[in-house]
Amino acid sequence: MTTMNLADTIIMFVGFYFLVSTAMMKVHGRVNRMLISKKYDPQKARDLPGFISCMYLPNLVIGFVTMAVGAAHFVVADILGKEDIGIYIYMAYVILFVIYAFRLARAQKKYLSPS
Repeated sequence: MTTMNLADTIIMFVGFYFLVSTAMMKVHGRVNRMLISKKYDPQKARDLPGFISCMYLPNLVIGFVTMAVGAAHFVVADILGKEDIGIYIYMAYVILFVIYAFRLARAQKKYLSPS
């Protein structure tokens, strides 16, 4: 197993963890600390259910995309030998993740700031 195979596997597990955390967030109404900044306390949140409903779909999308990126990079770079396409996959993922991070920051400010 090469280093990139290990990295792709870790990326797929992170995507799976995003999906599990999102499902637990929706079912139990508690937000995983991985998904929020340390400066926000979920116990003192203004509208925790609003935050959960606002970020449910983006978290699902980023979880599925993260798993897909790990799998796609493994297939394209390691099996097909097209490393340049694998780099483009990661570049597109970074752009998508930055967009997700900005949306997450806005949702935290709107829903988790103490009233």
